[in-house]
Amino acid sequence: MGMYCELRQLNPDYASQLLADPDRVLHYAERVESGRLPKAAQGEDLNLDKAWHGLHYLLTGTAWAGTEPACYLLAGGEQVGDEEEHDVFGYGPARILMPAQVAAFNFAVAALTPAEIELRYQPAEMTRLDIYPGIWERPDEAENNFGFLTEAAAGLRGFLRRAATQGQALIIYLA
Repeated sequence: MGMYCELRQLNPDYASQLLADPDRVLHYAERVESGRLPKAAQGEDLNLDKAWHGLHYLLTGTAWAGTEPACYLLAGGEQVGDEEEHDVFGYGPARILMPAQVAAFNFAVAALTPAEIELRYQPAEMTRLDIYPGIWERPDEAENNFGFLTEAAAGLRGFLRRAATQGQALIIYLA
């Protein structure tokens, strides 16, 4: 199964409520699992599957860091609650991006075109940095890996463009 990254558009007021009362994120997580989300959290969602870490690398040139807004898949925004009490799906707390941050992230990701991915895609460096899922230097998979990241980037670009246009906040978490 593996680890994946999930993003969901939220009504900004609901996002603020999660930040103000982090225990609500646990209720949110239960409802994600059951498919019964509150209306304010029923925005479009995007599952980046296992491409999340590769996309973060392409955006930042790092494994876990980077500057805002390019780092927003794995860092930045506002963490919902603390590490121990609000670990939503086993890989740490969720993070919230408010609409202005979504717009900035949209701008950063818009530059991640197929041509730009080709320039930034460095399988040996990705392997050295232990970029999940660790498949980057498999000789028989090179073309598939590039296509996998290019397709995931296109999905992320469209998702963020729609979220920014609609003035939505985002919740991001690893599961």
